[in-house]
Amino acid sequence: MAYIKLFALVLIAADLCGSALAAPTDIVIDDQKVFPESMGATPDGTIYIGGSGTGKIYRAGPMQAYAEPWISQKEGDLHFVLGVLPDAAANILWVCDNKMDDHTATLKSFALKTGKKLNSYDLPGGGLCNDIAIKGRTIYISDTIKGRILKLASGAATLMPWYTQDPSDPTLDGLVWARDGKLYTNTYVGNHLYRVDVNKDGTAGKGTMLTTDLPLYQPDGMRLSTDGRILMIEGQGRPGAGLKEGRLEEVLPMGDTAKIKVLKSGFELPVAVTPVGNTAWVLESKFDFQRNDDLKGKDPGSFHIYAVPLGR
Repeated sequence: MAYIKLFALVLIAADLCGSALAAPTDIVIDDQKVFPESMGATPDGTIYIGGSGTGKIYRAGPMQAYAEPWISQKEGDLHFVLGVLPDAAANILWVCDNKMDDHTATLKSFALKTGKKLNSYDLPGGGLCNDIAIKGRTIYISDTIKGRILKLASGAATLMPWYTQDPSDPTLDGLVWARDGKLYTNTYVGNHLYRVDVNKDGTAGKGTMLTTDLPLYQPDGMRLSTDGRILMIEGQGRPGAGLKEGRLEEVLPMGDTAKIKVLKSGFELPVAVTPVGNTAWVLESKFDFQRNDDLKGKDPGSFHIYAVPLGR
């Protein structure tokens, strides 16, 4: 009987160790009133998140079930934080910072390992720095207020306009460089998806609105999966709709059309996605607690990032 009891204890211990080592299926942001808006990950699985409600940058290490405050609002001289994207090759974390009272915006860089503030690049003429994409050593950002994409060339000291959107549909948000060499973006208020062609000299070519097989509502963050698929988030936060209608999608461009493949739904106003290996992490913002009159002032509870297996 003693041997049986010992064997049972070994099995229990092994099970507990396996559970402890299992990858988390969700990450909790360890703070209150965060209202996160963007995130990005490095290849080792470290995830960086921006808190629009706190002005902080949070970080969750590989296999870590909690994202902890990493750069404080004071240390980073941060305000309304939107786009966040790490560049592991350059050892830089890029952050979109905005002052909402005077509509000034800044792209800021921090040392990826230490969080030390490095440089700041003001958006010429102000605007709203929303999301970030990287191609080579050039940084591209979306300006949602002025409907433009700006670029910061390697070694440059200033941001320069690269693409100007049709003024009838200006609210550019998510950005992603696809493997076809084109930039894809969307308009959060206009609910459209665009492809921006690139000229041989690297300047922006024509912007084309793609016809989608599903109607979009609040398209937001975009990222490229590790195997080259375009991932996109839709908030789907319609007035009067259920709180958990948001979706993770794959965008499949086909000429001037695009198929929208819903990978998973049921998120509460999601805003961002970032891939780690064969997993897509989806960030909920819970912005409905700021926008919905029935929810304003109520406790939004904890903020989560959820793991979605991508499969093949």
